[in-house]
Amino acid sequence: MDDRLGDYWLGVRLGGRTVEAYDGTGMRHALTLCVPPEDAEPLRRVKSLHVAAIVEIAGTYLVSQYVEGRSLRHTVEEHGPYRHDDLYRLAAATATALAAIHEAGAVHGALDPGAVVLTGDGPRLVGLGTGADREPACDVRAWGQVLLFAAGDRAALEPALAELVTAALNPDPDRRPGARQLLMSLLDQPQSQQGRLLPPEPVADPPLGTRAEQLYAGLSRAEQELVPEVLLRLVGMDEHGDDSRLQVARAELVAGRTPEQAAAIERVLEVYGAAALLTGDGDTVTMGCGALLRAWPRLHEWLDADREGLAVHRELARATRRWESGGRRAADLLHDGTLDRALAWAATGRRHVTLSREEQEFLDAGLASGRRRGRRRWLISALVATAVLVAATWLYGSAQDQVDEAMAQLAATRAEALRPSDPALARKLSFTAWALAPVPEARRQLAKSGSDPVLASFTDPTATERSLHALSADGRRLAALTDGEVRIFDTRTGELVRQATGPPEKIRAMAWSPLGRELTMVGSEYTYTWDTTLNPDVTENDYAVESVRPMVKRGLTQPGRHTVWYSPGGGFLFAEGSEYGERWAWDLSRGAEAFSGRSVVVGPDDRRVLEFNGRHSKIHDLRTGRSGPAPWLERMPQDYTAFSPDGSRVAIAGEDGIQLYDLTGVPILQAPLQPSPGTLRFSADGRYLASTDSDRVRVWRMGEPTLTVDRQVPLTGGDRPVQAVFDPSGTTVMVLAGRGTVLTIAADGSRRPVPDKEAAAAVCASSGGLTPAEWARQLPDLPYRDLCANRPGYPY
Repeated sequence: MDDRLGDYWLGVRLGGRTVEAYDGTGMRHALTLCVPPEDAEPLRRVKSLHVAAIVEIAGTYLVSQYVEGRSLRHTVEEHGPYRHDDLYRLAAATATALAAIHEAGAVHGALDPGAVVLTGDGPRLVGLGTGADREPACDVRAWGQVLLFAAGDRAALEPALAELVTAALNPDPDRRPGARQLLMSLLDQPQSQQGRLLPPEPVADPPLGTRAEQLYAGLSRAEQELVPEVLLRLVGMDEHGDDSRLQVARAELVAGRTPEQAAAIERVLEVYGAAALLTGDGDTVTMGCGALLRAWPRLHEWLDADREGLAVHRELARATRRWESGGRRAADLLHDGTLDRALAWAATGRRHVTLSREEQEFLDAGLASGRRRGRRRWLISALVATAVLVAATWLYGSAQDQVDEAMAQLAATRAEALRPSDPALARKLSFTAWALAPVPEARRQLAKSGSDPVLASFTDPTATERSLHALSADGRRLAALTDGEVRIFDTRTGELVRQATGPPEKIRAMAWSPLGRELTMVGSEYTYTWDTTLNPDVTENDYAVESVRPMVKRGLTQPGRHTVWYSPGGGFLFAEGSEYGERWAWDLSRGAEAFSGRSVVVGPDDRRVLEFNGRHSKIHDLRTGRSGPAPWLERMPQDYTAFSPDGSRVAIAGEDGIQLYDLTGVPILQAPLQPSPGTLRFSADGRYLASTDSDRVRVWRMGEPTLTVDRQVPLTGGDRPVQAVFDPSGTTVMVLAGRGTVLTIAADGSRRPVPDKEAAAAVCASSGGLTPAEWARQLPDLPYRDLCANRPGYPY
């Protein structure tokens, strides 16, 4: 089977004609090769917690919701048949599912013990619409056979249940009871209403991405650094320009590495091979399935960062192998434009791929060959980790002028790459590029820096890929949890202001209370709090106040993406693990669970609450206790909803854009705001609305809606959303992005393009050019120059 079918990337085979499949966002589904019924609309109408929902129906396959659990067939084969009340629970759950299917006008058509999955929420039916049977009576007969299988034989059934199974197995379809009749009969039996039938033991069935991330977390730091090196060399491109798997010689992955690096790569291959995420025959290696390319957010992030250069690297790797196998002949070296592309990529285009020793030597040889042939040109190439090589020849003018132009090009390229995460350094590099030589790319980068609305930036100096961060509601303090230590930084000065030892368990997510006093941390078992305003020298009952304390015996047990947040008034704490559907809320005043089983958004001062429940959605007033229907919320996304500061309106980011509604559901904006990425937040005065996704922030002025800011920010990765908050005055928005970077951005986007000389003068006046240390890191092959000297406004 190919790696893709339609819009889905195919994973492991689940059994029969069904495979694990991932869509473009990395969401897991079950895809079954089949011929769906001609009238498939009834399948879409099936709505039941006991049935895996239909996602897509195509001509040759059907995609449904993936259900994590253990099939009834495997459970009985491993643990033996069921008895007594468990059989009633199984019968009631499966009859409930069939009743919902039949009442929607559909037929399951493939019910058997393998289509009943035991989950933490009870039995669920999978495989809806994938079988050949098209009559409800066939489902009823299959239901009887499932019960017989679960019981082992008819004699194990209690009389009332045996009577129903016998009726379901009647040879005459017309004399079999309907699913609703079966359900009603079962509900008359008390045993059918005593809890849910659960798997005999917890089922660990994480999606591909979670499995890959867990393996990654178990590697040493040195091994982790080589994972992208290995995986990106296994990615190719098919004839449609899409990612595809490559089969690569194992020897190629370790060629030219130090013994320590080679051992680390072998360890990576061993760990991911044991989990079948990598496969091979001993001499070659490939990914176990193409779905990993979409299912693992970290790999997808690596791919996005290096995608443009991967084709260049594949060409370089093939040419290096040809050169090596041919005895390093000069005829096999790269020349002219091909060599230029490889050197340019090696200098500035790489993110997660390090050149092997052979690849570096191959490029060195190409440059040396070019010099010997007398090619008069200059080219810059920075080969990171093992060597930095600058080669230049000239076509016209003085050599120094051409060196400056080449260096200007390099500085401009680095400015572009650094701007999302370090705008201050990008601004200096842009100026440096322009001052060295005002080539077109240098002028473009200087203009971008001059108009960049970012006013300041701060990055957690202790951050690693495993760090967790939380930004206070006023944006002034950044909490960072790294290697068991919690640190509080002042985002304006960069000063470390507090530090404490973190909780004794793995923390899933962190959040500040609305007033910025307490930092809350949710673990897998407990939720902890740290009052950061107390004197660390004070003790109470021999308990150090500075220490982090348990707050609630609730946590998020499953891996994946986790978030925790307070209600605006600070009265409720919410925690969510979206990948596995974990979600809870805690009423801090009562010390008890709140909104149990309900999806809600709480408004300002914790007064109004939107309850999202399809057609039965409601608006509650917690002060008066009154509630009213809100059917207009039926198709609205709860996660992308935000109250206005006065609580009279809500902004919702839907498929058509961001719309503002009054509390009766009447749209206020003449046209939705576009585009409409995820999370929304108003400034305190309601003048501005910020919208963030995983790598971008946008800000609108809400009077006559105007997009004032549209800026890329450092990528957070698939499991850590960007956080945006406004300062109390509403004039700036602080954005917490990847690796603990906080950008302070003018909400009105007030910086506007200015002439080159003015932009250059502004850089020199505000921060000066590159320091000697920065110059040495960014332009190591060019002697340092103080390019701001003698420029107007330069104070240094």
